Amino acid sequence: MNNDGRAPDQTPPPLQQAPEKTAATDEQKQSARGYLRIFVALIVAVLLTSGLALPWKVVPLVLGVAAVVVGIMTLVKMTRFNMGQAQIIVTAFGLAASVVMTLGLGLAVATWDSTEKLEACLANALTIQAKDQCEEQFTTGLLPR
Repeated sequence: MNNDGRAPDQTPPPLQQAPEKTAATDEQKQSARGYLRIFVALIVAVLLTSGLALPWKVVPLVLGVAAVVVGIMTLVKMTRFNMGQAQIIVTAFGLAASVVMTLGLGLAVATWDSTEKLEACLANALTIQAKDQCEEQFTTGLLPR
């Protein structure tokens, strides 16, 4: 007996070939490109709206979450339909960027009171020194000593 439970004179069963991938149809590739366009539009929308003041800072956060979801779907479609390494890599970088932006916006919304105070201070600051002082007060309140 061998380790696999077969007698020494038995031949192993033949290996089965993995089924070959069929090429993606034009309709599937068009669908993936459509998702890519929506993903890029959402990233641009997050970038354009991320500078809004606090009550409106929820809008880019929602757009960022949508960008992450659509980005994951796009990356899956790109990989499944073998759309090309360059497009897959660019989509992956866009997805990573949208995750980072969404986390930053989520942190700004999660620390609503501190962010609101910082924005009010920066709105009233007229000089660079006053803006630096606002940012120093903000970071001093957040970071433990």
